Amino acid sequence: MWAVLTLTPVASVRTSVRSPIAFRCEATARDLGGSREVLLATYRGRSPRLAARWLRTEALHLSRLLSPDPGAMFLGDAPLTVAGPEAPRPDAELRAWAGGDQAYEYALRALAAGHAFMFAVTDHDARYSLQVYPLLARHPAPPGACVPGRHPSHSPAPAQVHHLPWVLPSDQGN
Repeated sequence: MWAVLTLTPVASVRTSVRSPIAFRCEATARDLGGSREVLLATYRGRSPRLAARWLRTEALHLSRLLSPDPGAMFLGDAPLTVAGPEAPRPDAELRAWAGGDQAYEYALRALAAGHAFMFAVTDHDARYSLQVYPLLARHPAPPGACVPGRHPSHSPAPAQVHHLPWVLPSDQGN
């Protein structure tokens, strides 16, 4: 059972020239052999706080998918087995990380400083990662400038989280 916390420094040392305008958030699953990666969810946060909130919310969502309630409707008649005490529990690690205020504040500070942030957990056959990358601009926008892709007279659209299906390409034909 592994949990990995990684901070990646911003590529540019001159932080005044390149400032984050948004944050690309991703949830991924990768087999341990490294041959396949599946994008589970994406989000574009407009601030470090929104990106950190997404991390927390997505960690809880992923933990519920990895360890669903046995009575959940979507399981139907699926056979369930109780995992032994030696089995990795990535769901428990995700819940613990999402529930920790200190972990949230650490992620928030890293993102506010313009750093990428990643939290990853591993079970027997896959590594699940929550990642946030700053999207950088060459020059900060002047005060009152419009946000790219939006007219200033329109109110901002609510943020959308995109969850992608959990089907691996090799499972589609079987």
